[in-house]
Amino acid sequence: MKLAQLLDEQRIFLELSSQTCHEVMQELVGYLDEQGALQEVTREVALEALHNREDEISTGVGCGVAIPHAYVDDLAEPLAIFGRSAEGVEFASCDNAPVRFVILLLIPEDKRGQHLLTLADIGKRFLSCEVRESLAQAQDRKTVLEVLTQ
Repeated sequence: MKLAQLLDEQRIFLELSSQTCHEVMQELVGYLDEQGALQEVTREVALEALHNREDEISTGVGCGVAIPHAYVDDLAEPLAIFGRSAEGVEFASCDNAPVRFVILLLIPEDKRGQHLLTLADIGKRFLSCEVRESLAQAQDRKTVLEVLTQ
């Protein structure tokens, strides 16, 4: 599944205020929770799964991008949310650069393999300097979604 299929304008967060990876996860999961997107999953369960995954190895993949993701029981469908930080967030990325773009994924436990195509799509898109620059300059959610759909 392509990233753009999991996002809509309501799942684009343009001004992250967090400074650390755990704060970003809390901010984005809180936003999903406020939207009612977590369904039967509590905010705490989602955060615990994300923190456990991040503690294994950083999801900061380099080039200012992080893809925190985790498997969660009782989630009906995969969830994604995009966050952007103007200042950058410390994510212990492989290149030690601050993260400006965060794509957070929550995947149902019973659909473990399904997210691999989404991760591949994210990797392909964010390898492009042009895409990252377009996302950094986007003024609104609609434009971000258009960039991620191309």
